[in-house]
Amino acid sequence: MDAWAVLDRLRTLPVPQQTDASTLITLCRAAVDELQPRIRDDADPDDPRLLRAAAGIACLLCACRPADTESDVSYFKAGDVTIRRETTDAVRIARELRDEGLRQALPLLRDDAFVFSAV
Repeated sequence: MDAWAVLDRLRTLPVPQQTDASTLITLCRAAVDELQPRIRDDADPDDPRLLRAAAGIACLLCACRPADTESDVSYFKAGDVTIRRETTDAVRIARELRDEGLRQALPLLRDDAFVFSAV
């Protein structure tokens, strides 16, 4: 799976406009590194479903990055110094995109989390 192909797919998703290309390709590489070990041996790594799943992971990584601007602070109290940052709509949407991408790619991924035990 190529990080540049993931970047092409990521550009179709809602990522913050101020995010530069070098940051995006780094996030795409991280998404590929996360997804690559889960891909089944007989699956095509360039399958669009896998690219969509990796782009969803990269989108979530982008949305969860610490922000450099004050506009992302959702709550600030000066008295007893309370700063609260709740999940923004961007993070919620990115999670949904990641989950949907992974759901569609399930036939191409290993199921390493299944455990069968007797009682």
